[in-house]
Formats: sequence, structure tokens, C-alpha cells
Amino acid sequence: MSNNNIIEVKNLNLTKGRKKILDIEYFSLEEGEAVALIGPNGAGKSTFMQVLMLLQRPTGGELFFKGDRVDWKKPIAYRRRMAMVFQEPLLLDTTVYHNVASGLKLRGFKVDTIPARVSEWLGRLGIAHLAERQARYLSGGESQRVSLARALVLEPEVLFLDEPFVALDVPTRAALTAELARILRDTRITSVFVTHDYSEVPLLAETVTVLEQGRIIQKASPREIMTRPVSRTVASLVGVENMIPGKVVGTQDGVVLVQAGPHRLKSLAAVPVGTNVLILLRPEDIKIFKGVSRHGDNSFGGKVSGLLPHNYLYKAVIDCGFPVIAFVNPEQVMGGEVLADNEITVQFSPDKVHLIKQ
Repeated sequence: MSNNNIIEVKNLNLTKGRKKILDIEYFSLEEGEAVALIGPNGAGKSTFMQVLMLLQRPTGGELFFKGDRVDWKKPIAYRRRMAMVFQEPLLLDTTVYHNVASGLKLRGFKVDTIPARVSEWLGRLGIAHLAERQARYLSGGESQRVSLARALVLEPEVLFLDEPFVALDVPTRAALTAELARILRDTRITSVFVTHDYSEVPLLAETVTVLEQGRIIQKASPREIMTRPVSRTVASLVGVENMIPGKVVGTQDGVVLVQAGPHRLKSLAAVPVGTNVLILLRPEDIKIFKGVSRHGDNSFGGKVSGLLPHNYLYKAVIDCGFPVIAFVNPEQVMGGEVLADNEITVQFSPDKVHLIKQ
């Protein structure tokens, strides 16, 4: 085991009845590392986190905490070195102050040290003014701030977060995500969090672990996961909306040529000629020009077949011999540049074209 690993998992599996829920060959968590667990519904993310938190015992395999093989008959000693934040705040029916102090009391911290620690984290999370308020009168965002303070005041060796902001409105969720990102950056607390919202990942994690059917199928940086997903499943999770069947038909000047419908695309991917592939292209990597004209490599004329709202942008659905979805801004729509039935040109760089072998 690496001296830097806080948690290490080897050949871990969990079976319920005849169904294998987890089958993890290897997983490690380094000291100071922030890891995101993502995957489709039913992939085993929350179950895996529960195993890492020693709340659920696996059927087989080994789990090490700072080099010590975990004795599943005596997990409490390890749990006391961790903290958890769940989707629901699960607050006690008492004041904010006593909620945050409760873990310190349970873990036997010296009584005279508790007020200063609690005050520090109430302040850092912007809820010092709520110290004497009863938890039942808090908003959703305030409750989750209290839940975070209660976990962070313990100064845990590992912080686990299971979709802590999923039930909050968008502005509150954004504010808390930014706040948590700052705290993780400043404290370097080792952390693992589960999320379905990949937009949170670059802010909160430096490593992403992708689960599918209880197995780890990719572990990489947020950037690599976004730009080089290993499968259709991973691509779907991270917002790759263009997945176009194609075939590598040749090479030219160090790039591969891929036949997609009536067009040949260029890609920098190293894939042998003759390989059937899935062409992956992110909507934000596609440029749109008014009218039909050429604008460099991978430039194709097409027609806008529809527009869909997407937060503060629009998704343009374009037929250019194969279907393409691209993001456009309101100015392009209101200015008449991109409207249904408009003829336009799409263009994307070869280095943005990722290929997966089929």
C-alpha cells in the first residue's frame, strides 16, 4: 500500500441474493485527494460509498485504512476518523450551535475546546447569526450548511458527501458548491462525493471514478473524463450529446479520416484504418456560421431543424448529413442567425473529435 493512501480497496465485492452489487478490483484514495463518484442510476455509487464509510460490510475483499486492514467486527474506531454529509441534513431538534457541537461531544473532545471550534465553522459557513436558532426553522440551504459545519468541525481524515445539494434550488446549490470548493481547496481535507451533476465535478474533485454495474470503468481527471470518455455510458454522463457512428477509412498528414454519413471527418485519435467507431463531439466544441461556406477542417453545411432551451443558452439541432447538437447563445437566436430551417455551417477542430472503437 502506498504511504500516501488513506483508503485502499482490493478485490472487493458485495452480493445481495444472486445479484452482484459491487465488483471493485482496486480503488485507492490518497491523502488530500478529492474524488468524485459518478455513474448511471443503479451503478452502485452510494453502496460503494457506504462500504468505504464502513456502514455496509462487503461480501468479500479487503479494505485498508492508512495501511491497517479493517476488522469489520470493530469498525467504530475507523468511523470516528471520518465524517459524512448526506442528501438530507438529519439535524437534531435543537439549536444550530448544539447540532454542530454534537459530534464533538460524542467523540470526546475536551469541553473547553468545543465553543471555539464550533464558532469557527459557523463563521466559515456563514451561519454564525443562526447559532441559537432551532433547526426546525431553517431553510434547506441553511440546514445543509449546518450539516456541513457539523462534519467539518470534526476535522475528519476523510469527508464523505452523498449528493448533499441535490434537493436544493439552483442558486442555493451553486452558492454551496462554490463554498464547499473553497473549503476543500483551503483545508485539503481528503474527500469522496457522489453526484449526478457533472457540472459540480471540476469544482469539487481532482479525480473522477466512474462506476457502471458495480464496476469501475474509468478513473481519470475531470478534464480527461469530459474529453476522452472510454464508453458511451461515460460520454452520456458528462454531457457528450453527439455520438455519431463512423468508420476510419484512411490517414492524411498525421490525422485519421473518418467516414460519417456523406462526410469525412478529421480526428487526432490514434485508431487503425478499418475500425468502426463512435464519434464523440461535445456541443460546446461546435462553431456555427451563418450561411453555407467553408471554415477550415471539419466544416459542413447544414440546416437547423430545431432549437431547445438549455439554461441560459439554446441547443441547436442541425442536420448536416448526420445529426449534430450545438450550443448557441441568445444573441445568435434573437439576431436571426440561428433559427429553425436556417442554412448554416458547422465547424469543429480535429482535436475535439474523440473516437471510441465499436
